[in-house]
Order: sequence, then C-alpha cells, then structure tokens
Amino acid sequence: MANILSSKSLAIPALSSLANSAKIVHMIDISRKYEHYRARLTAAMKARKLTNEGMAEKLDAHPVTVSKLRSGATNLDDEWRARASVALGIPEDILFGEGPIPEPRAFEIWQSPKKTAKRAALNASAGANDNRTIPLYGLAAGSLQGAHNMTSDPIDEVPCPPGLRDVMGAYALRTRGESMVPRYFPHDILYINPHQSVRQGDHVVVQTMLHDGAGTETWVKRFDSETGETLTVSQYNPAAKVEFKKQFVIHMHRVLPINELFAG
Repeated sequence: MANILSSKSLAIPALSSLANSAKIVHMIDISRKYEHYRARLTAAMKARKLTNEGMAEKLDAHPVTVSKLRSGATNLDDEWRARASVALGIPEDILFGEGPIPEPRAFEIWQSPKKTAKRAALNASAGANDNRTIPLYGLAAGSLQGAHNMTSDPIDEVPCPPGLRDVMGAYALRTRGESMVPRYFPHDILYINPHQSVRQGDHVVVQTMLHDGAGTETWVKRFDSETGETLTVSQYNPAAKVEFKKQFVIHMHRVLPINELFAG
C-alpha cells in the first residue's frame, strides 16, 4: 500500500530546516559582531599603551575580567561597551563602530605608577629635564553652562615650568568662560599634572562622557568631595555646586598652583 504524504507534512521538515539555517546565520552574525567589538577595544588599548591592569583600573574591574573581555570568555555586552566608552573617553558609536579610532592625546597614554615614579627618581638623580615644552589645548563652548569641549589636538606648545619637567603626559589648558572668576579668568593658561592625586580644595580639570555616549565635556572646577557614586565640585561665578555621577567621569586631573609650578 502506498504512503500518501500531504503538502503540509512535507512542508514541516522544510520549514524546520530553514529555521535552523536562520538560527545558525544569526549566531554567526553575533559572533562576528562581538569579535569586532573585541578587536576595537584591543586597538584602542594598544594605542593608549593600556595593559589589562591599566584598563581594569579605568573600568573599576579586575584585570582577569579585562582579559576575559578581550578573549571573548566574557561578552562585551551593552553594559561593558558603555563602561569601556567612558573609561577611554571615546563615544561608544565611534569606539565600537567602523571608522578610525581617535588617536590619544599625550595625557591619555597610560603610565604605570611604578614606572612613572622610577622614571622621575632617575631623572631627578641625573638632573634631567625631559620636557622643554608641553602641549597646550583649548576649550570650545559646551552644551551646558560651565561645560566645554576640549580640542582633540594641541593648539600650541608652551614652555614647561620646572614643576612639570619630569611628568609624562603633562599638559596645559587655555581657559574659557567666567565660571571660575576670580580664581581663573578667560584665556588664562592652566598647567596640569594628570598623575597627581586630588585633595579637597584642589582645582581640577574634569572630563565627563555625555549620558547618551555621544561625546565628552570638560569642566574646570574646584574639587569638594566624592562618594562611591558621585563627584562634587564647585565654581565661583556664580557660586554653585555641580555633581557628576562617577560612572560618567573619564578623568579628574589636578591643576598645579603657582608655587608648585616653579618649585624644584
């Protein structure tokens, strides 16, 4: 007796096969996407000479976690990509996109604290003065009052004061706006050590990532305090306090006062 198969019974295996094929293609696409993310993160780290330890410090994570993110043992999901974007100061769509990754500014090149201290000691003992000039960056108006956009490239070079002569990544910044008058006036030049720890009352340059990850903003303020989640700074004109969520803070660099610039 012959078996008669309906068109419906024939279609079920065919549809199942198509579904499995679509699932495999989708998995391949996801795998390639995460491979692309890993390659972009590694390239950005390499350009900034960031080791797993250095990146872990920026991410507030363990070096093993960074290693897993780079190897694929842990996926660079939405949360990790957002955190990496803030840590590196590169908008997420640029960091993990298709275009070129922005070249790091001098102070964005990571320096091991131990190597930095050792180098400074060697230079001091040898009477070395490596920095004859340091890069000067400018500020353009930002989206909020008191916020600015820092130039990606130096606008000039300025003579290096003695207090920064042995500091890798030292830089200067030309101010804009009047929020810090009478401490700083428009077009004043600030000298920054990106490696010094910051204490209450210090004047600082704070760079933050916009909440939508579309760019960064730079603020010149006075450091007041911090908690596990927030950073509080203040300005003079008009007198006000500004709070930042630490998850969006890329860095906070100390501005050297006059007496420290010409010491040594």
